Amino acid sequence: MIRRLEESSGNVLGWEVTGKVTEEEVRTLSEEFKAAVAEHGKVRVLVRMRRIPRMGLGAWVEDFKLTPYAKDVERYAIVSDSNLFEWTSKIAEAFIGGEVRRYEDSLYEEAWRWLRS
Repeated sequence: MIRRLEESSGNVLGWEVTGKVTEEEVRTLSEEFKAAVAEHGKVRVLVRMRRIPRMGLGAWVEDFKLTPYAKDVERYAIVSDSNLFEWTSKIAEAFIGGEVRRYEDSLYEEAWRWLRS
């Protein structure tokens, strides 16, 4: 499931990802993301995940369609206690146009402050 976080506003966007992710959920996230890029030019993104989500092929295809927009991300915060996200943040740096940081879940508010600074 993908849920947009209530702290999102303007060009600062956040989503929590849990459990199984559907193609439709990724499509909705994609539309929100593209609309923010169209309005603001650059965006800052926070993704909160407890573990790697389960995604079907359709969801992966929709997610992959966002790749050309990675250059429009100024800052990207990954919030998770899972050590698996240590390497995903390194991979993200290769695709994201801006800075990428990983935060432990206890530093959730700090991640939002960094995005807004």
